[in-house]
Amino acid sequence: MNRLTSLVCGIALVVSPHTMLGQHRGGHGPGNSSGGASNSDDLKDFHRAVALQATPDQVTQFRRLTKSTQAAREGAQDLLHLAENASKPDLLHSTDPLTGAVEEAQNDTEKFERSFSDVQKSGLKDVTKKLRKANSDVTKQSKALTQGPGHSKIDSKQIADIAERLDKALSDFQRGQLAVGTEMGIQSEGSAK
Repeated sequence: MNRLTSLVCGIALVVSPHTMLGQHRGGHGPGNSSGGASNSDDLKDFHRAVALQATPDQVTQFRRLTKSTQAAREGAQDLLHLAENASKPDLLHSTDPLTGAVEEAQNDTEKFERSFSDVQKSGLKDVTKKLRKANSDVTKQSKALTQGPGHSKIDSKQIADIAERLDKALSDFQRGQLAVGTEMGIQSEGSAK
């Protein structure tokens, strides 16, 4: 709701600045201590927020990718718990669903990024760079998971270590996704009312 209020106020200011000047004594007089730089910075921030705003389709894609990433994290945590109590053959069968969940989360994120306009790509460059680094870490740990259990000398403890590293990489990936969503004005589903 705060972002919507800011958007409406910003639009009102852009559309009818003379009406708003009356609220501030025309911008002159003893009560005005704000400088022009602050207003200029506020306007730049407003224009940036509007330019980066997610489309309805991007919001839908974002919701999908956060769900698939959460499912991958839960799969990694399940494998970690299973590794503490199961034999190696049981673990071998449990890595396939997790690998699929990780791939789905990565594919959903890539599709989301491909939907960005040129302005969004430029404005989100810093946060998407961090997201790609986290994605690279997820890929590295996922490969270790798929290659590790095939080795005859790997044990449950080593699989648990890989699952734990994968969960940490997925957690960083998830934080990166949420940072991008925040920059695009996407509220988490729990806060949208």
